[in-house]
Amino acid sequence: MKYDAKLLIKMALIFFGLLFLVCIWLGRRQLVRKAPEGDKISVEDVTILLDVLDIHSLAGTEADERDAEKEAQAVWPAGSNLTYEQYMELYRKFAWESMGLPVYEERYEPEHEMLRADWYEAYRILLAHLDTESEIWETTVFLLKTDSETGEAYTENSGGETPYRYRSPEFERNVFREMKAYVKGSQLLTIVEVFSGKHELKNVWVTESTEGVLQCFYRQTAFQVETDHPVERERIADLTFREGRIIDTKEKNEKVHGKLLRVSEKELEIEGEGVFPIGEGMEVYKLYGSLESLAKKDLRIGYADTDYVIEKGRVCACLVSQAEKADRIRVLLKNTAKGSNYYDAAELEVDGEKIQIKAGDFAVGERRTYQCNALTDKVTVRIDGIEKQDNAYRGAIECCRHEEGLVLINELPLEEYLYAVVPSEMPASYPQEALKAQAVCARTYAYLYILHAGLPELGAHVDDTTTYQVYHNSGENGATTTAVKETDGMLLTYQGNPAQNYYYSTSCGAGTDAGVWKSGREEELTYIRAGRMNDNAESSIRDEDAELLRGEENFRQFITSVDDTDLESDEPWYRWKYTVETIDTEAMLSRIMKRYQSSPESVLTRTEGDYYVSQPIQKLGKIRNLSIVRRGPGGVADELLIETDTGTYKIIAEYNIRAVLCDGTSEVIRQDGSAVVPGSLLPSGFFVIDSGKKGESVVGYTLIGGGYGHGVGMSQNGARALGEKGVSYQDILEFYFSGCRVEEAGIQAD
Repeated sequence: MKYDAKLLIKMALIFFGLLFLVCIWLGRRQLVRKAPEGDKISVEDVTILLDVLDIHSLAGTEADERDAEKEAQAVWPAGSNLTYEQYMELYRKFAWESMGLPVYEERYEPEHEMLRADWYEAYRILLAHLDTESEIWETTVFLLKTDSETGEAYTENSGGETPYRYRSPEFERNVFREMKAYVKGSQLLTIVEVFSGKHELKNVWVTESTEGVLQCFYRQTAFQVETDHPVERERIADLTFREGRIIDTKEKNEKVHGKLLRVSEKELEIEGEGVFPIGEGMEVYKLYGSLESLAKKDLRIGYADTDYVIEKGRVCACLVSQAEKADRIRVLLKNTAKGSNYYDAAELEVDGEKIQIKAGDFAVGERRTYQCNALTDKVTVRIDGIEKQDNAYRGAIECCRHEEGLVLINELPLEEYLYAVVPSEMPASYPQEALKAQAVCARTYAYLYILHAGLPELGAHVDDTTTYQVYHNSGENGATTTAVKETDGMLLTYQGNPAQNYYYSTSCGAGTDAGVWKSGREEELTYIRAGRMNDNAESSIRDEDAELLRGEENFRQFITSVDDTDLESDEPWYRWKYTVETIDTEAMLSRIMKRYQSSPESVLTRTEGDYYVSQPIQKLGKIRNLSIVRRGPGGVADELLIETDTGTYKIIAEYNIRAVLCDGTSEVIRQDGSAVVPGSLLPSGFFVIDSGKKGESVVGYTLIGGGYGHGVGMSQNGARALGEKGVSYQDILEFYFSGCRVEEAGIQAD
């Protein structure tokens, strides 16, 4: 029995020992975590995201960098997912602990692959620390197609003109899906999340539908997609997607056609059809020539070149189906007596019959058109308080009642419009070649507004004032009409397209560029150059001297002297002097605040240091100094500094400066001794300031200046001088618009 007991004890000890070992083993098994489930982040996507933050390697030499790249390719092979161990290697190597990036040690074993969501949680913190310029951001896109050869991705909103470049191959596998993605500039970097819900593309143009495949065009992008939901070819349709497939289509077949009379933010008016609200997501397609997506502003007022697709009483798509000649223009006749677009009443004379029209006799939205029976006869328009040299209009007068009153629009052929523009913009006594140059400028200017109406909500391309081109201020004249006819259809073009052109009365011997208006379009208008305008110029304005005139001393020497070689040195406006004996600071403050209301970014107040902010000015105080602290090309005033005992202020841009320094009562003395009161605007921005002081205060100022007008583009008196020298109108235009050509452009929108 004793032996058996010892044996039993020994066996028990062995058993419990083994049991203990098993328990330890089982415990350790329980401590080994399961890998988290969900979408994983690829090594390739991590590399892309770190690369745009310039996180590559800590190696110090090029050789080290190459070795590091080889090592990374071996350890982190392409096509694999990021492991937690690799994440922690980056964490330690780049000291991410100091940035507060998360450590997921309770969630992952070293060999586990990281979830996409955890990686992006950490990456957002990285961005907050390293992307100080906010160049990388998250955005939502719907992917229409990718091109693996070019690396381009076309999305719902990027359009075919500026497609994204995509970095991650994941995009190729997620076409027709909506997703959240990281973007830097024009690059789609990686996909953050793919959404599982439905996504609708509204008003897609379906070009073909064959054997379960739709050929589509949308936002400048042609794509094809398989579907079990057929749509007729050449139809507008809504396409609904889910998980990369079409799950529903809605075809739209109701259309109307007619002359477009008016386009506002919310509605279209179509002759003979009425007024239609604009539907959500309205698309515009050009169907002739090359297929294009257009904008609402491209719809041509006064033309019947478009079909309008209607859904539930709203315009959902516009199909521009033919290339009508852009040879008719609609001109708003402004109520200059009241500074308004609207009239209470007017008198028309048509074929000898006088017709009284009153706003109260029209229903709101009612439109009546008056035109003589003979095409060469004119409609006379008489308005109380408005006197014009010529009030007999070619073409038709259209009267439309708006809530505010009657709107009068003169619709007529473009060439006949120019008969009344050219003599209103340039004296008919000028040389014929100068008149021809003016005719081409005026035609090109008007043509661009026919393509993109300046007043679409009123149904007009332009008005009859200096806001566009002066019209009917002078009667038609044989010389100017001849200039129009002899340049019939000729436009000023740049690289084959109609060129934006500007003109003004007289230069000071130098001109400037389009930068004076701070519109941001200077890079588009490179053919409008600053430079000297004299007999020494060869075939076009030279801009080398224009840069020298930015310097205050150089410009003062230039503007206070006369250069006989300047084309306009004999013109009265070539040089002038303007003296304000006593500054009315309250009136000046009023002018400054008027400019602030119109352009707040152009009126700045200095705060601490030399930092300026845009804010209202409460009090001007005593003026201590007036000075031009920055000049544009050609010497034009670009920044006016007003230093007072209450603050220091900057007025930006030549137009604002001309308005602020013009008191409306002082005279301009031109170089021929004649005096003119300029009203609300100085003759030009080409001047220097001499202040008149009493003690420490500026009490008045004298401006010595030159030229009349903004100084951009063609000087009309310069064109006159060139014409008198026998220069052709083509060469006159090429002199002022470098690189432009005069050519027959077909007068149509291609």
